[in-house]
Amino acid sequence: MSTKKEIEKGNLRFGELVRKGDAKALSNLYTSDACLLPVGMNTIKGRKSVEDFWGSVIKGMGLKDATLKTVELIGEGDTVTEMGDYLLKLHSAGKDMEDKGKYVVVWKKTPEGWKLHWDIWTSNLPQK
Repeated sequence: MSTKKEIEKGNLRFGELVRKGDAKALSNLYTSDACLLPVGMNTIKGRKSVEDFWGSVIKGMGLKDATLKTVELIGEGDTVTEMGDYLLKLHSAGKDMEDKGKYVVVWKKTPEGWKLHWDIWTSNLPQK
């Protein structure tokens, strides 16, 4: 299977796990020393912190679905960089909401397959 196909498969799995609300399994899509770089927050380092972050987004912000679409993939060997678009569906304070934006992920090939290593995203929605 090509690297692009494997990463697209990983993105589909990411969405499946969000829909299940499984932050633990979601964190296992990341390397053990992964970093999340969310806007307005310090860097989140390590798999346990990644699990805690996604758990709080699923429970606290009502994240119900995530669709990730690869736009471009560059690199070779054991490290590649993906640029893509995302659509998040949330249910919070009794109403459904969507967030659309873009992301960059550095992926690393591990003995368990391709894993997200650095993950940064930015909403297309205007800041309030």
